[in-house]
Amino acid sequence: MPLRVPSAFRATSGQLVVPSLMKSPSTLRRTTERVQTITRHMSASAHQMAAAKPPLDKHMSDMVQLLKDGTSRTILLNRPKALNAMNTQMILDCGRLLDDTIESPNCATIIIRGEGRALCSGGDVMAVVDKANEKDYDERNHATGFFAKELRLNYRLGHLLELTEHKGRAKYLISFMDGITMGGGVGLSANAPFRVVTERTMYAMPEVSIGHFPDAGVAYPFSRLDGNTGMYLALTGNRLSGADTYLLGLATHYIPSNLLDDVAQRIAALPIDSVNSGQVVNDILDEYASDPFSSDAVNGSQLLNESVFLGHRRVAIDFCFGLESLEQIVSSLKDLKENNTSSYTLKELAKRGIETISPEVQSFAQSTLDTLELRSPRSLYVTFRELQRAKKMTLTEVLHENMHICTVISDLSLGRDFYTGVKHALTKDPETGKRWTGRPAWNPESLEKVDQAKLEKLCFSGPQAARAAGLQLQVPKLDIPEVLNTREYRKKRDAELRGQGPLHWNPSYNVWALPSEAECAALYEGSHPAAGSYVMEPHELIDAMARHKKHKPTLHLKMIDWLRRRAALQKT
Repeated sequence: MPLRVPSAFRATSGQLVVPSLMKSPSTLRRTTERVQTITRHMSASAHQMAAAKPPLDKHMSDMVQLLKDGTSRTILLNRPKALNAMNTQMILDCGRLLDDTIESPNCATIIIRGEGRALCSGGDVMAVVDKANEKDYDERNHATGFFAKELRLNYRLGHLLELTEHKGRAKYLISFMDGITMGGGVGLSANAPFRVVTERTMYAMPEVSIGHFPDAGVAYPFSRLDGNTGMYLALTGNRLSGADTYLLGLATHYIPSNLLDDVAQRIAALPIDSVNSGQVVNDILDEYASDPFSSDAVNGSQLLNESVFLGHRRVAIDFCFGLESLEQIVSSLKDLKENNTSSYTLKELAKRGIETISPEVQSFAQSTLDTLELRSPRSLYVTFRELQRAKKMTLTEVLHENMHICTVISDLSLGRDFYTGVKHALTKDPETGKRWTGRPAWNPESLEKVDQAKLEKLCFSGPQAARAAGLQLQVPKLDIPEVLNTREYRKKRDAELRGQGPLHWNPSYNVWALPSEAECAALYEGSHPAAGSYVMEPHELIDAMARHKKHKPTLHLKMIDWLRRRAALQKT
């Protein structure tokens, strides 16, 4: 049965039309309750707010501290002058604090947050490239030690629930991505069950701009984002607002920054035996959550208009960044920029509802091309292949592959883009005393000159092939579980990757975020728990998902945009 989209859902241009359905009684009731909750907490006196701060327990170095309050533990990154950039000592400290909290019978939740303007601005890559540039072979081999420790921490954070369930009490990880969250900061948060963004969030994985690639296990969630948005983010390294981070499912909740202390206090006050499921934590976060795109929100209309993940720009992202090669991606963006009406690109986009390329879409294509031109061509190819492969891998498999690729990138005998990119980004021109500008001196200088066959052998064909292709550094053995080849493991892995519905929705993945388009497709197809016994009309689909997700903010907006794009495809 073809999907019929009411005229209220349709748009005649790239602008999304939000119908009156968003003002349903249940939504209004929920909005009223949320406003009352926020007002109640914002009216607390300064004395009450100060009293809510948990006592400080200095643990390990001053750069990482442990806050204990009730049944909650907060790991506080406390290197604000460096925007909480993670060095090796901080990674080790975080690991030791995790050891303590995992063993604690009085801890139910763990919050990660940062002091000052950032959660974490990334890893200490300057130390890595300096070590990689040493003349002594043994010294160069130490360059990858940072990544081995970081990836082990990423594994433990991503599997915290599983690790603590075996200890007798499940512990839920909550990341407050309040402020700058880049690189290693994304890695700390990306696979946590609860990820909170605010109006202060600036989220990015810009590794391709320093000659590296999106490591820290980030390819796992990026490859599972809606459409081809993950490929777009990985290749461009573009920055996201908190609103877009939430819309994409990279965050589970959008909460005003000034309410985070209250949220932490509420979570800490939970009786230990009451935290028997993630739903308990989610319900508290839901109380404080709001819709950043609402016309009532600060800058809500501006955020809606600027988002490239809605309307025609989203259609362009899905088409261009879903093509089979980097060269095709670049070519399609050029077609858009030039409004080449005879091109395959524009003919395909017409089938997707874009009959006329707007100046907005042309400008988007131009800015995206400009961004890709600044990135390391070698890093672009490695990133492109890593995202493609990660779709069919588990998080553990992605982390093991990350360790191998980090070693290849750090072996400067194979290419110096990592060293060049880091020095360009983090040092100053000695002649001017100012930061370097423009494009780094990448080698190879263009996509056409990248030796793709050699990179395949170095990065994606196993250790023997990499050694034969010239890899000199030793790949560290990660202190995480090995990838098993048992029948039981393969069965569990295959079930996870197979999923449900036409887009392979995994019901146990990213449970607390906005519904993914894979989940929406499963609902439409009938394999979702909220599906009825008949094919639902669009408004019925939205109502069913809203009930299932407890009327999560921004859900209506996201589903309406998905329905509009789906309807345009079905017409052809």
